[in-house]
Amino acid sequence: MDNIIRPTFGAPRRREQPDAQRVQVLTQRVYGEANGCRVCLVHDEDAPEGDVYKVVVGFLTDDEVSTVAILPATPEGETDSEIVALAILRTLGMIEARPEAPTSA
Repeated sequence: MDNIIRPTFGAPRRREQPDAQRVQVLTQRVYGEANGCRVCLVHDEDAPEGDVYKVVVGFLTDDEVSTVAILPATPEGETDSEIVALAILRTLGMIEARPEAPTSA
């Protein structure tokens, strides 16, 4: 998995090596698990974008997660993070409940 939503908040996109992007994070909130994945919220005060909330998704069998949304650490950003996380969780749940694999994404 890789980032899907990458807002720059007005800054140009930085080019980094994949290992330079790997950081240890503490989960602030777990929204749930579906289709073998866990959806969580991380508050990252030291992110290159500044103080942000990150919605992250990772496989239950792995300790690594991928950031799928980055939002400013404001009350509005936290609300938007909730909406994004719950939408992802619902989508994973719908895919999990489907009896056959989807033909396209």
